[in-house]
Amino acid sequence: MLGLIVGESSLPNFVINKLLKKNVEFLILDLTKSNIYKRYKNSYSLKITELGKAISILKKNNCKNVIFIGKVSRPEISLLKFDRKALFYLPRLFSAFKKGDGNILKEIIKIFKENKLNVVNSMKFTPELIFKDKSINKVKINNIDKRSISKGVSIIKSLSKFDIGQSVVINNGYVLAIEGPEGTDETIKRSLHLLKKYKLKNKSILVKFPKANQDLRIDLPTIGFDTIKNCVKANIKGIAVKRSQNIILDKDKIINLVKKNNFFIISI
Repeated sequence: MLGLIVGESSLPNFVINKLLKKNVEFLILDLTKSNIYKRYKNSYSLKITELGKAISILKKNNCKNVIFIGKVSRPEISLLKFDRKALFYLPRLFSAFKKGDGNILKEIIKIFKENKLNVVNSMKFTPELIFKDKSINKVKINNIDKRSISKGVSIIKSLSKFDIGQSVVINNGYVLAIEGPEGTDETIKRSLHLLKKYKLKNKSILVKFPKANQDLRIDLPTIGFDTIKNCVKANIKGIAVKRSQNIILDKDKIINLVKKNNFFIISI
C-alpha cells in the first residue's frame, strides 16, 4: 500500500488518476481545507498538526512508501494544537520551523524514516511531467534576457540558506519580486504592481529554480497553466527553469498558450 499525503493544487489529481490506471493500491491523507479527496476509498481527513495520527494510519495500513504531493500553507505555529506524538517531536519541528518550510519537510522525512516510513519521489509514477526539453516555443532570447536569467539563478542560490522561495521576477536587470510564503502566482502579481509603479517598459522574466539542497522528492518546482496566464497578464515574456528539476502540468494547453502570446519556457 502506498501512502499519499496530499495538499492543494492540481498535481495530486494527476498522480491519483495515474495510480488508478496502474492498479496501484494507495490511501490518502487529505490535508486540504475542504477535504477534496474524501470521495476516494481509504481517504482520511487530517490536520497538519496530526503527525501522530498520520504515522499511525500509515503503519496500520502497512504503507512502507509515502509520497507528498500538493501545497500546504504554512500556518501560524502559536495557534496550532498538536496531537500527542507531534508534541513529542515539537522541539525538533519548532527548530526546523524557524529555519523555513524546506527544513520542516526535511525534519518530517527524518521522523518518518525513524518510524520505518520511506518517502519517495511522486514523479516515480508520473515521470512524463518532468520538464526535460530545452524549450517550449523557440523565441529568440537577447543578451539582456540572458543576463537577467543568470542574475535570477544567482539570487535563488544565494538566498537558499535562508530557505526563501524558488522564484524571482527580473526586469532588465532590476529585481521586481522574490517569492515568499505566498507562492509563485502571488509573486508574479506583485511584480506587475511594481512594473506599473515604476513605469517600466520592458517585459520581465520569471526564473523558477529549486533552492540549493532542496529535497526534490517532496518539493519539486511546478509550473501550471495558471502560472503562464498570470505571467502573460503581468507582462512577463518567459520563464527559465532548471532542466529535469521542474514539473510542467497541462503541457498541451501550455504549448498553445505560449505560442499564442509569443511566450517562452527554457530549461538550463
